[in-house]
Amino acid sequence: MADLSERELFEAISAGDDHAFERIYDRYQQRARLMAWRISHRSDWVDDLLNEAWCRAFRLRKSYDPGRPFAVWLAGILQNVYREHCRKSPTTFDGDADALGAGEGPTDEQDPESTAAEAELLSGLNDCLSRLDPIEARIVRLRFFEEKTLRSIAKEVTIPESTIREVRLPAAYQALRRCLRRKGIPFFEISTAQDRDQMQ
Repeated sequence: MADLSERELFEAISAGDDHAFERIYDRYQQRARLMAWRISHRSDWVDDLLNEAWCRAFRLRKSYDPGRPFAVWLAGILQNVYREHCRKSPTTFDGDADALGAGEGPTDEQDPESTAAEAELLSGLNDCLSRLDPIEARIVRLRFFEEKTLRSIAKEVTIPESTIREVRLPAAYQALRRCLRRKGIPFFEISTAQDRDQMQ
């Protein structure tokens, strides 16, 4: 089982192989978590959605078509679980200040293919960020995810703005570019136009 390719694992899943399903679960659990958050925008729902989706995927494993991307199949299951969760908890979208995206409800949906593609990109980005120098990773997170200005980042990390602009950020971007290229993820998909211009 350890020597099986991912394609062979998918075929084993559709044949009902429990061990193959466990292997795929290990490989896809991070992407599944990212998809659950993207679908729901509710950090307090993610664990419940994941538990139900994985249980349902296990029950339906023999119906899985190995010719279809597993992440897309799982995203479809997650979307169905999410819609059911919304119907059971119709009032949780109102006034929940702690939940990201509260109020959007089940109408803010993507197709499973787009959800899976986003999760793949974010999973790759998170892995590449974890390989950066901790300070540079923090700078990139502040820039990408919190969209802070270089001036505010400089104050937060107590590094001169010019050093961030001319040294730390370019070095981090080059490292990210190399890492993402190895994963087949174009760097421009995650960088802002302004930051890309600085890298030319």
